[in-house]
Amino acid sequence: MLPFITMVAFDVETTGLEPDKEDIIELAGVKFTLERRDGRLAPLEVGQYSTLVKPTKLIPEEATRINNITNQMVENAPDLKTALQGFFRFCGLSTVLVAHNAEFDTRFVAKGIRRHAMVVPQNPVVDSLKFVRKLMPEYSSHRLGEVARKLGDQTGLAVSQGELHRATYDCIVLKEVFTACLRKRYQDRDLTMDTALKSLESVHGPALRFAQYA
Repeated sequence: MLPFITMVAFDVETTGLEPDKEDIIELAGVKFTLERRDGRLAPLEVGQYSTLVKPTKLIPEEATRINNITNQMVENAPDLKTALQGFFRFCGLSTVLVAHNAEFDTRFVAKGIRRHAMVVPQNPVVDSLKFVRKLMPEYSSHRLGEVARKLGDQTGLAVSQGELHRATYDCIVLKEVFTACLRKRYQDRDLTMDTALKSLESVHGPALRFAQYA
């Protein structure tokens, strides 16, 4: 059998909710593939990327209350172009990207690509929120932290509310949650390098692309 797909769970923290008005202040990704562990599908982490990003505006207090990122923390951080270049080098050309409520993160990243006239990456992006809603419709909330808590016996995660909304921790949680979704829906043969995107799109619909928003 061909190797399993390689994915990057990614997340951005921002100064606000509107991509055309607000800035990324943190960008992180956790790269992982899959393996059989104790008879079941499990994530195998390959690496992490994480950076704070210096915004073009002050971080509002309401944003800091959510993500605990202050203006002092980003004062000497790299600019967005540098952060994005590092992130996409980390991702590589053949990974599928995953985010929870992916359109939000994809729009912010695409705005940065457009602003800095970067080459638009071709990596497909899938939305774990769509999978959770379709595979676990009985859940009253599909927020990442709530889903992770409900899946605690399957993921082994003891979710820390205080660490949620920091990008790297959210990516670690997402890696576990998304793998749990894959276990519910797919066989090993559906998740190899040559079949995985088609398999994911059979539930998700067409993957998002940065070119849609850049």
